[in-house]
Amino acid sequence: MLGLLPVMPLLGCASGSAGQATQAAAPGAWVTGGTARISAAVRSMHPFAASLAGACRMTCEATIGPCHTLSPERADISDGWDGLPLHMQIRVVNERCEPVPGALVEIWHTNYTGGYSGQIHRMCNNNAADVDKQFFRGYQRSDAHGVVRFDSCYPGWYRGRAVHVHFRVLQGAYDPADSAASWLTSQLLFSDALNAEIFGSSPLYQRFGKPDTSLDVDNVVGQEPDKSPYLFDVQNIAGVMLASKTVVLRNNPQRALCQVKGSMPPGGPGGRAGPGRPGGRRLPPPGMMPPGV
Repeated sequence: MLGLLPVMPLLGCASGSAGQATQAAAPGAWVTGGTARISAAVRSMHPFAASLAGACRMTCEATIGPCHTLSPERADISDGWDGLPLHMQIRVVNERCEPVPGALVEIWHTNYTGGYSGQIHRMCNNNAADVDKQFFRGYQRSDAHGVVRFDSCYPGWYRGRAVHVHFRVLQGAYDPADSAASWLTSQLLFSDALNAEIFGSSPLYQRFGKPDTSLDVDNVVGQEPDKSPYLFDVQNIAGVMLASKTVVLRNNPQRALCQVKGSMPPGGPGGRAGPGRPGGRRLPPPGMMPPGV
């Protein structure tokens, strides 16, 4: 039987984790240039100021999807890719809102073209060369405050999904298998307004057009009446994005996990029927795509 989560004294949780997520970034244009644009000052920021003592809401389970594969241990997961510089901080707490140090957090997401890396389901790659790469994949262990930090770039979109980042909190040592024992496997997303802003104005992203899928019809979170537990809290720091979130784990691994309530977009599981887009991969016919990509 697996042990219970380690805990630390209460240090407070992120604002927006149990209530309305804050996605309104400060005025100013977003920059590109990848992780080289992320300064030490941004990395040293502490967005988890407001306390949610006694009000923690357990984060629910979501599908791992067909685009997961091996991740290296590292903080900069970009492999040199260009994009809107994105510094992510994810804080892991238990149901009493106590930080969990030493939690192994793995994340993965697309590049700005909407493609994944790695030897995965063939529909996940935009380029045959990406099969042998590991961009935008990585894992870290949480510090004494339960926080992991990743340097990345804002993800691209693809048909049938709102823009998202996959993550899981593993039990014990790192195991790349989809079936590895985990405290939680879920996803974090960005608001429709933020996506419209970035894909409508940032030159690198603009050529792909605005995402075709809003949060309300997303097949992972679409039926959640309150989507704030699954939306990053976002700040614009001189054009660099700081995205943070507190995720809440069950205290006992034997307890059943709640499930995120998704919806089925028109056109079948995972995608809508419609024309392709520049740089986008060709998707399988409606009804043949694995859900929750």
